[in-house]
Amino acid sequence: MDLDYGMLDGRRPYYRFGDVDGDPLLVLPGLSDAFQRGEPNRSTAMALTGLFREFSDRDVWVVGRRKHLPVGSSTRDMAAAYATIIDEEDLWPADVIGVSMGGLVAQYLAADYPDYVGSVAIVSAGTRLGGHGEEAVKRWRNWAGKGKWSDVLADTEREAADGYEKTIAPPLIEFAGRFADFRPEVPADVVLSCTASLEHDSREVLDSITAPTLVAAGSADRLFPEPRIRELKDGIDDSTLALFTGVGHNLATSEPRKLNGIVKRFFEGFRGDGLYP
Repeated sequence: MDLDYGMLDGRRPYYRFGDVDGDPLLVLPGLSDAFQRGEPNRSTAMALTGLFREFSDRDVWVVGRRKHLPVGSSTRDMAAAYATIIDEEDLWPADVIGVSMGGLVAQYLAADYPDYVGSVAIVSAGTRLGGHGEEAVKRWRNWAGKGKWSDVLADTEREAADGYEKTIAPPLIEFAGRFADFRPEVPADVVLSCTASLEHDSREVLDSITAPTLVAAGSADRLFPEPRIRELKDGIDDSTLALFTGVGHNLATSEPRKLNGIVKRFFEGFRGDGLYP
């Protein structure tokens, strides 16, 4: 398996793995991308190859958003930047997986740049945050502005995790925060990313999305509740819903094998019964 990682234009972290001769697959990460520290590294690269091992026959690019985001950056602006990458790296048409905030960006990427997108999987994202999700992201933005990084990280686990992680991880993070520095490399990027997520509302552009679209989410997602998920699905003509009963926002990491198997078959053109949970 080919493996490459680094910074595109010195500003945007990327990981590339799989078969470089395979069809391109672009993965857009969630809000946690803004919390990263340091340069892309081999250990993270190996973790990503494991997480996306179902796509080892594809030319997989996991590309983060640029560091030092311009003030006022919207999810639509971020989509435009990804379109530039697809063009410059000659990846089009690429299949796209957008997770959480990456799923918000993917909506505009598919709507505004249809020639660049083959099929798209929007994971754990809706047309806009639900009411509870808005309150949570506002809370994270406020704490990020005050440098309360362990509070932010602990609360994201409370809101997004499933099972024992939901109860065990937050107090461990809060305890570790007494001794460890969780400050991200570019703190302002967290605040700007939270604001972009809060302002996202894609309802008026959904009818512009012509790419076959899979909307995959957990029925117990506290940030993007089921009505917001179904609103997204219903607004896109060629769309399919995969709803994971009882699963929360961390679908991509709590059910990676089942999710990736569904996404892979969707990208291969299978739309029949039995594909979805």
